[in-house]
Amino acid sequence: MTDNTHSATGIEPMIDAKQAAAALRLPYYWFADHAMRSKYRIPHYLMGGLVRYRLSELSAWAARNAAAQSRFAGDTDTAVEEAE
Repeated sequence: MTDNTHSATGIEPMIDAKQAAAALRLPYYWFADHAMRSKYRIPHYLMGGLVRYRLSELSAWAARNAAAQSRFAGDTDTAVEEAE
């Protein structure tokens, strides 16, 4: 039996919007809707009219955005403390 996983072939499989949403625990519509993909700059590929994602790119995107969110939240907390 042939294993078509990333490690066996060296090629990362592409996933759809439903799988991406489940993997990252984010709303499905972020991945399914063009406007949301653009708004959040979600890395994706168009393949014959289908939208597909690489999990490694989505994980990196989520990590970058989480870091940005925590920096922003940290700035806000500092501003509140200074105001008091």
